[in-house]
Amino acid sequence: MLTIDDYFNHLQIRKSMRGEKALSIDHLNKSFDAVDKFLEFLNQMDCDVPPPTNYRILQTKAEQMQKIKALSKDEIQTIYHSVPKLFSGLPFKEIEPRQALATLILDLCYGCGLRKSEVYNLLIEDIDLDKKILFVRQAKGYKDRYVPMSEKINERVKMFIYQHRKAFQVTHKRLFPLYKESMYYYIKQLRTASGLGKDFALHSLRHSIATHLLQNGMTIEQIARFLGHSSLESTQIYTHLINKDEQ
Repeated sequence: MLTIDDYFNHLQIRKSMRGEKALSIDHLNKSFDAVDKFLEFLNQMDCDVPPPTNYRILQTKAEQMQKIKALSKDEIQTIYHSVPKLFSGLPFKEIEPRQALATLILDLCYGCGLRKSEVYNLLIEDIDLDKKILFVRQAKGYKDRYVPMSEKINERVKMFIYQHRKAFQVTHKRLFPLYKESMYYYIKQLRTASGLGKDFALHSLRHSIATHLLQNGMTIEQIARFLGHSSLESTQIYTHLINKDEQ
């Protein structure tokens, strides 16, 4: 009979479904946390199960910094400028909404610092175009927050809602019209079109805006609220990253 320990050991040796690499420490810890929450629920229901394990893989600051892949401001601009190169082989009526969607992903993940799950779950009703803010519901740690949009991003989001989103023929109320996996496809296309030769991911855009805001003089407390971090410790890693780059 398999035990929780057997399952945890299996997770630590299995490969990622999107490649041959092992699962990241963040992914493993989220899995351990999910099991613990389920065990906690079962215990509250008086089921005969073990207590939560509280097992987590600890990381040093050096290990955390090594994982962070932030892009420079020039590199971010290069990625934005690569959008017109995307989907050139498709009919024009299909190119424009797809390029608009690629820009939307950049605007939300970089300009607004959203996590990919927050982008995917964002509802049209959560967008206040008049006040230029997004309402992020039940984000990581089950916390809600408001995120500001720049004038330029606000206009592009408005254009996407009223002009481009209908091209995807969706019936749901989410802003992002496709499946969550489509974001990986779009970021892969942007990696190729940008020609940067860097293996950046969706979360790299979030890391990038955090470092750029810090470089521009925004306080750690403000950045933590912007990103939706539950503790300043998560945000302070960007201070160490910038100091390391300046050495």
